[in-house]
Amino acid sequence: MVALWGLLTNLLLGLGAWCLARRVFRLTGGVEAALGAAVVAFAWVVLGMEILGTIGSLNPGAILGWSASLAGAGLIAMRRRAPAAPPEEGGEASGVERWRLDVLAAIGMTLWASAVLGMTSLLLPVKVVSDAPIYHLYFAVRWWKAGRLFLVPLPFGENAATYFPANGDVWFSWLTIAWGGDRLARVGQAPFLVASALASFAMARRLGAGRNAAAMACCWFVACTPFLIFSFEANVDTIFIAMYLCAALFFLRAAHGEAPGRSLALGGLGAGLSLGTKSVGVVFVIPLLALAIATVFARVRPIGRALRLAGLVGLAAVATGGYWYARNWLVTGNPVYPLRVTLLGRDLLPGCYDASAMRRSMYYIPREDLGALGDTLLAALDPRMAIFWLAALLGAWGLRAAGHRPPGLDRGTWAMSGLAVLNVVFYWAFIPYRTQQRFMLQAMGLAAVPLARMFDRRIGVFGPVAMGLLALHLLTPATWPVALEEANIPWDLSPLIPNTVGGTIRVFDLARDAASGRASLRPAPAAVLWTSAATGSCALLAAWAAGRRRPLVASAGLIGLAAAAAFGTGAIGADPRLLMYPGFRDFHAGWMNLEGRSGPEGVRVAYAGTNIPYYLFGGQLRNEVRYVNVDGHRDWLLHDYQRAAASRGEPPWPNSRPGWDRSNPDYDAWLANLEAERIQLLVVTRADPGEGAHNVADAERFPIERAWADRHPSRFEPLYGPAEGDPFFRIYRLRPRPR
Repeated sequence: MVALWGLLTNLLLGLGAWCLARRVFRLTGGVEAALGAAVVAFAWVVLGMEILGTIGSLNPGAILGWSASLAGAGLIAMRRRAPAAPPEEGGEASGVERWRLDVLAAIGMTLWASAVLGMTSLLLPVKVVSDAPIYHLYFAVRWWKAGRLFLVPLPFGENAATYFPANGDVWFSWLTIAWGGDRLARVGQAPFLVASALASFAMARRLGAGRNAAAMACCWFVACTPFLIFSFEANVDTIFIAMYLCAALFFLRAAHGEAPGRSLALGGLGAGLSLGTKSVGVVFVIPLLALAIATVFARVRPIGRALRLAGLVGLAAVATGGYWYARNWLVTGNPVYPLRVTLLGRDLLPGCYDASAMRRSMYYIPREDLGALGDTLLAALDPRMAIFWLAALLGAWGLRAAGHRPPGLDRGTWAMSGLAVLNVVFYWAFIPYRTQQRFMLQAMGLAAVPLARMFDRRIGVFGPVAMGLLALHLLTPATWPVALEEANIPWDLSPLIPNTVGGTIRVFDLARDAASGRASLRPAPAAVLWTSAATGSCALLAAWAAGRRRPLVASAGLIGLAAAAAFGTGAIGADPRLLMYPGFRDFHAGWMNLEGRSGPEGVRVAYAGTNIPYYLFGGQLRNEVRYVNVDGHRDWLLHDYQRAAASRGEPPWPNSRPGWDRSNPDYDAWLANLEAERIQLLVVTRADPGEGAHNVADAERFPIERAWADRHPSRFEPLYGPAEGDPFFRIYRLRPRPR
């Protein structure tokens, strides 16, 4: 029943957003109207979750009513006369171009890879090696269960995430509320992968590329290995990228003079949504906003109108991205907390640590290590494809261009090239965590514009070549056929960045296993290869039929694609417990034991040590999970402890994992906090010293909670751990206080 309400909620959301995009924002082209509707819908979700979450009304009925209000506004707007459709420069109005077979094959290959990754994330356990179980899904589920938004402490992992902008996390929570569980939230970035591709495609079309060339370039962008993989994890990088590219598209539309006020408003909404999704948006989105506003002042007269339009951009961005920064300011006195900001040696904004502390992180690479930058770019671009990306950015699309093109198209293409390069420069210059290439992947969406222009010059030549390279990229390791081992790669420029990036579709590895007789997988590699071939065939059929306007065949292909990809996961008929808990050796046995002890209604669980608390929710998310403070300040969060430390004259924390919240443990206070939270089970795991050495309390790397529980058997009954020979995981039952 909840799922039906959720379906209705999102149908109303889409209906209202589409109507407003068509009538209020006057978007007539199909792709741009769809993207405008996506921006409006996401903005409405974010605003609704912020308002409803603040008043404690996050429930299916409330979000249904919120969507219904947007649908009502859209239907009222539809009563207005539709605007005339102006011809777009180089766009869809310039003529119908027949889809080429190589382009349809590229689209089919991209669909194949997306279906495999998407079904894996939808049906199998959430990956351990991602931010999803650390905080994205953990936050979303906590907010869903509580029916409100609040700051969630994370003392054993990325404890700064408590204060991160969370547009993406509230989207996951929206999906969780609508579905009655997190199944859809696990693939919650998938719609934004589509939006990213369409935004890049629309910019290329607007700047003169044919639709075949634009589609091929966008397939290259979408197939970028880190981008495609991250898009099917419950991270928020693709959400950030999609809204950034949508903002760039609508700012470009305004620069072309098409409904400039409305286009600037949509661009501002998209920029704000991007800024409110990741804290690195401060580095990338603010320059984009500055460029848009500078363009307004350079082109618009009188100056009063320019001021109004610039103000509109700013207000739209603040509306969709300002909530989290304003919350931090009100709660901590610093919008970018926990980063400490200084000016001329004096504190400007209080925080836990400064930029120098981030240089001690395991994710840091020195700015001067340009070899690492080269390896990072090659890993993202694929060495076999990198020369084409580079040529496009250097202007190969403009060499002896056939036919006449308005000069504005070339200027716009150079602008996209420059903005792509600027994003890479900002990433390397200002982001200390330079191992995280996902922070700059929006640059590839921008670079796809000049790439499309270059392909368009000789699509008959570039089309088959680009398709062949895309197939190699998706099916084989990025270093094949030159080398397959890291030590044998001739262009390895830095030991800090791995170069052996496997193919997204694991056909190559499986074929090697089948040929060598290694059958470590069940089913055997040959059987998996047959399933993979069926999946690919359905994807290619769907793309071909859609391009030839055969909707029934295309629908059959998509259904077959989904079914084959789902079958290939091995999830059909599997034990439901195995679909919740990944095969993570350290904790799997402990998770399974906790599952058996949680009962049909779930239990209240306190945890310590683990930085992936999401899995403690158990099957169907029935447990209540939380960290409980170890001192007398039951309700304090990191900023409260930091403020108290600053009042005592203590310096900032020396690294990016501050630990004031665990520096003064008190058993009696902790026990009182557990009782106040009505905790039933205590889970304690080994702590990772890399996520805070202060959390390690003994030689076995457990936090203090294990020693306390072991020393007080009258209050803590051991349920799991030593007797089972598990060196990583402990479960205790909290006994009632003796009378």
